[in-house]
Amino acid sequence: MSNLVIRQMSQEDLADADRINRVAFGTFFGLEAPSAFRGDGEVVAGRFSTNPEGAFVAEMDGRQVACGFVMDWGSVGILGPLTVDVDAWGRGIGRAMLDEMTRYMNSRGFSLQGLFTHPQSATHIRLYEAYGFRMKRITAVMDRTVRPETGMPPTARLFSELAASERPAVLDACRSIAGSVYRGLDLTGEIMSIDRAGFGDTVLLGPDTAMTGFACCHQGRGSEAGSPQTLVKFAAIRPGENAPAEFEALMTACEAFAALRSTNRLVAGTNTGRAECYEAMLGMGFRSWMNGIAMLKTAGDDRGDGYNVPGIFAVDDWR
Repeated sequence: MSNLVIRQMSQEDLADADRINRVAFGTFFGLEAPSAFRGDGEVVAGRFSTNPEGAFVAEMDGRQVACGFVMDWGSVGILGPLTVDVDAWGRGIGRAMLDEMTRYMNSRGFSLQGLFTHPQSATHIRLYEAYGFRMKRITAVMDRTVRPETGMPPTARLFSELAASERPAVLDACRSIAGSVYRGLDLTGEIMSIDRAGFGDTVLLGPDTAMTGFACCHQGRGSEAGSPQTLVKFAAIRPGENAPAEFEALMTACEAFAALRSTNRLVAGTNTGRAECYEAMLGMGFRSWMNGIAMLKTAGDDRGDGYNVPGIFAVDDWR
């Protein structure tokens, strides 16, 4: 494939990348109209905006045939989604993209590299294993019906409502909470991307001086959730004795936000390695509707499981 070129994505690539992403996943999941995958939601523009350095495309004979993304969460790098034009499947393009994408991830020095894939696809698992990723525990993508009468807890507020002067301290608090879950974990890019784009919001739990948790929520056209639902992209509670109660309050606040946006479905997932978190979500009425498997590659972490461990109350979406 001497005519294959892999490079960083540009703004002009977004339309073709969105088409490739939708049709590839729609075909994989067997949709009658593959291009309708995700409806009016999308991942391409948002992922590009949040971390353009980690967005890549492949071209063959001047035509875009693949796109892929790396989410930069401080010390944590999440690979995906990586999609190839269905007309070019089976030609080694995914492997060529992974060569470039993992080179980028290694250059960033992430202490934890991870991805979400589908356990029923041995082809995908074998491919990622060749790049050093290893299967860990199942990630349950869960949802629950939103109760429209749910009110925002008195200890919760929204990032969009903060004065400009308040934001630096709140972002510092969010970094501290994420870092207590996993050293160096930083969701600043996600928080600011949601705020810039105007889809969704970040729910904050606790006062400025003693924040205990936060949740990055997507909702609306062009977000990763789309219009019909609210998606918790990431949420975390500072570990401690009160973490279970604080986590329930945070998820209630996410449900209240979903009700404010007039959506009737709240989507939130957690890795089952976070055993107490998984059980807490079941207790709150969340049920699995999709299972994936987390594949991880670590550096200097002898546990090998990152933050997918007991005692951690965190929700994240690596899809």
